[in-house]
Amino acid sequence: MKYIAILTMALGVLVACDKHDTLDDQVFIGNMAPQVYWEVPNTTVTAGSDVAFTAQYYTTGERPLSHLEVWYNTVEVEDKQVSAPWVTSTTYSVVSSQTSERIPMTSAQVKYMHNEEWWNEKERAYQFEAGFPTSPTKSKVEWSNTAWDSTLVKRYFGENFMQHFKDSLETILKTDVDASYKDYKALYVAKGGDERVFVEAYTDSTFNDNTQEYDKHFKNHELPAAIDSLYKACTFGDLIFKGGDYSISYKKQFTLNAILRCYDDEGTYGIALSKEITLN
Repeated sequence: MKYIAILTMALGVLVACDKHDTLDDQVFIGNMAPQVYWEVPNTTVTAGSDVAFTAQYYTTGERPLSHLEVWYNTVEVEDKQVSAPWVTSTTYSVVSSQTSERIPMTSAQVKYMHNEEWWNEKERAYQFEAGFPTSPTKSKVEWSNTAWDSTLVKRYFGENFMQHFKDSLETILKTDVDASYKDYKALYVAKGGDERVFVEAYTDSTFNDNTQEYDKHFKNHELPAAIDSLYKACTFGDLIFKGGDYSISYKKQFTLNAILRCYDDEGTYGIALSKEITLN
């Protein structure tokens, strides 16, 4: 049967032992577990590369040490951002961050057999250096407005995302066409229309008693059919474009939450603190 030792921190209590390192002194309840500590100098590595670490461990129990194991789960984080930058009457953007655990921490990734030659008399503990592998398929993905590619939009945001974005924005703009007047005018100009023609053909104004100024809006407070048709003819790329850039980006990155276990020959183990590894 395997046991996990329960560790309780106790200030000012010293545990006498022949093999001791610089770890905090601790009191143990239940079966005595090996003590283990590790350091990961570089917590950001290229996917497919090994994560190097140094470990130090010892036991104050009577049972011989057996081996060490690295365990980790993989966490995937997706970040999607899209906006219609020419819209000022409201904020219309998609900003999302999705996190999901793809691989539960259910089994050891790497095993290291205990070696008596690792004993360090000065530190009164065993010490060794090693590494554990990472998957080359978990590399970071970054795509932004530096290049336009509808195929990548479908891949990263979904097959129907572009049409959904366009339809949703249209619904918002039509909810209050007076408030959306400036936005439709900006779109008209961006598509090559003359602002003076827009004002002459589609614009009216009403005196505002509060501001003591004239508010410009569409004639009869209705969206002109020509402007409605102009919007419907726009592509998704048109709607997120302004000033030479497309307001869209996608990022996916993987992180590993790793722990190091040290076992004795009966399966009782101690655990070193978790390390978060970012894969690039």
